[in-house]
Amino acid sequence: KAKKKPAEARAVIQIGIIIGGADGDFDKTEQAVVREACFALDLPPHEFDL
Repeated sequence: KAKKKPAEARAVIQIGIIIGGADGDFDKTEQAVVREACFALDLPPHEFDL
């Protein structure tokens, strides 16, 4: 559903970034997972510095 709503899709990615960095280290594995979510939601990863 979020894929059809750009604002919601961006919110999903931002939440993923927050969760990934919750331990103080947003490591490469976590970044890769969020990057894949970007592709799934048709959002450019560079928009989120991924």
